[in-house]
Amino acid sequence: MKKKKLEILLEGVERYKNPKPYLEQYFTPAIIAADILFFANSMGDLEGKEVCDLGAGTGIFAIGAAILGAKKVYALEIDEEAIEILRRNIEKFGVGVNVIKRDIKEIDFSVDTVIQNPPFGSQSKHADLPFLQKAMEIGKVIYTLHNANTSEFIERRIRDEGGEITHKKFYDFPIPHIFNFHREEKVLRKVVLYRVKM
Repeated sequence: MKKKKLEILLEGVERYKNPKPYLEQYFTPAIIAADILFFANSMGDLEGKEVCDLGAGTGIFAIGAAILGAKKVYALEIDEEAIEILRRNIEKFGVGVNVIKRDIKEIDFSVDTVIQNPPFGSQSKHADLPFLQKAMEIGKVIYTLHNANTSEFIERRIRDEGGEITHKKFYDFPIPHIFNFHREEKVLRKVVLYRVKM
């Protein structure tokens, strides 16, 4: 499958109806999700692999991984409203995704690949750290998105845990005006994707 076709398909993933600021529920745009998924697949980390999306939201990464031929996909999400939409999306796309409603701290199984867009830590400092920590515990390879401003701290944390950063990709991540404390119509935040081998 070509990347553009994947992007067009992922445009059909239903978004949050009532995003919660304390969970930093920002929807990953299809153009970014498709690029990350296509890259992960080109590295041999999706097709035929067991994949987990921590903090799956409405499922763009989990569904994309299933479309690209992952053997088994787990979508971990704690928010009930997001899970309802996630289940609708799974049904709409007709893919096999195992939805798990659980706190990430309670996950104790291992997978080949973790792919995630954790909270950027705008509302609660270092909100992404529990996600990064758990990803490094359960995954052999990790794809994880973080605020580029925290890159020095995140990279040190990855190295301290014995991870090897093999690739970095930068994106301008659009944050739309969805919460009342937002002042601008849209802000582009510089984010970095890490591919980490454990």
